[in-house]
Amino acid sequence: MPWTDNPNHASLYYEIKGSGPPILFIHPPGMGHVTFRHQVESLSDSYTVILMDVRGNGRSGLDDHPLSMALLADDIRRVLDDAHIKKAFVCGYSNGGSIVQEFAIRHPNRTRGIMLLGGFPEVNSFLLRNEFRSGIIAARLKKMRIISEVLAAAHEKGGKRRDLAEYVRRTSPSFLAQLYDLGLHYKSTDRLRLIASPVLLVYGQWDYYVHHYRFIFQEKLTVPYDVIYIGKATHQLPTKHAKVLNHVLDEFMKKTAKRTRQRKTKNA
Repeated sequence: MPWTDNPNHASLYYEIKGSGPPILFIHPPGMGHVTFRHQVESLSDSYTVILMDVRGNGRSGLDDHPLSMALLADDIRRVLDDAHIKKAFVCGYSNGGSIVQEFAIRHPNRTRGIMLLGGFPEVNSFLLRNEFRSGIIAARLKKMRIISEVLAAAHEKGGKRRDLAEYVRRTSPSFLAQLYDLGLHYKSTDRLRLIASPVLLVYGQWDYYVHHYRFIFQEKLTVPYDVIYIGKATHQLPTKHAKVLNHVLDEFMKKTAKRTRQRKTKNA
C-alpha cells in the first residue's frame, strides 16, 4: 500500500494487486479507490490492477499547485512512474472519466486504452449540470455527512455502504467543491481527436441522462471505439453491476491487445 514520494508534489495513495497487463481505475470526486473493490476482486487474476486516491481524496494529500484537470492527469502519470509501469489501460467512472480523457490526451505514449463508465466530454445537459451544482452547494455548506450517505446509499449496501460513507468523509468539503466545479467546467470535446488509443464507452441502459454523450465521442474520436450498454443498469456500474462490467472490461482489453499484436505483425 504505497504512496508516491516527491517532496514537490502531493503524496498519492495507491494499491496494486495481481499480475498481467496493467489497468488503473479513477474514481469520481470524494469516493476514493474503494469505489473499485469489486473490480480488483475479479480482474486481479488476469491483470495488474491499480487503484488510487485522487489528490485530496481518501489517503492522498495535497500541495500548493493550483487545481486543474491537467494536474490530476499528471498525477496518474506519477502513480505509474512510482509503480514502474510504462503503459496502462486507464478506466474512469463518471467524472473520473474526465481525468482519464485528459490523461489520454496529455500522455498518449503511456495509454494502452481508456474505458469511460458513464463518461462525458463536457457537461451540456440540464440534469447533469444541476447534479454538479447541487454537489457544489452541498460541499460549500459542509454537508459532508449528507453527501457521504447519499453517495454510499447509491452504490453499496451493508458494511460496504458504511465503509464508503466513511471514506467519502475523508475529503475536505472545500476541496470537494473545487473538484465538482472543475468537473462542471471541463471540456475535452474539441481535443478528443488527440486521443491515440482505443476507447470503450460503457453506459447503463437506464442511465438516460448521459446517453447522448456517446454521439459527441463518435463524432470526434479518430481511434477505434466500442459502445456498450449494460442492460437494466443505472449509473453505478462499478458497484451495482460489477459482474457484467468486469466482463466487458476484460473483453475490451483482450480485443485491444489482439489489435496491437496484429498491427505489430503487419508492420514487421
